[in-house]
Amino acid sequence: EYSAGHTSPAPSLYEEIELSTRQFIPTGAHMVSGSAQGRLLTTLASMSREGRVLEVGTFTGYATACFLEGSANAAEAMGRPSSGGGDGDGDAGESTCE
Repeated sequence: EYSAGHTSPAPSLYEEIELSTRQFIPTGAHMVSGSAQGRLLTTLASMSREGRVLEVGTFTGYATACFLEGSANAAEAMGRPSSGGGDGDGDAGESTCE
């Protein structure tokens, strides 16, 4: 109860993933991370160095989406270009999480 009461709401994408999982894989729906854990994963990923995260063993993509959201925040904070336009430092060909 405490963590649910002190966790910021997740974007609607996560609710859609949860509903789709319940609909298409009802026996595995209990394996979805959920809102509180998802927000924690997003926060942890945003603290990673330059937004680098290794995700192994994804199920329906809930945790992966959380990692992507957090790592994109970290990559932006580190000054990575988000549009692929390049900033003159020679890495214009790198892709980002957006």
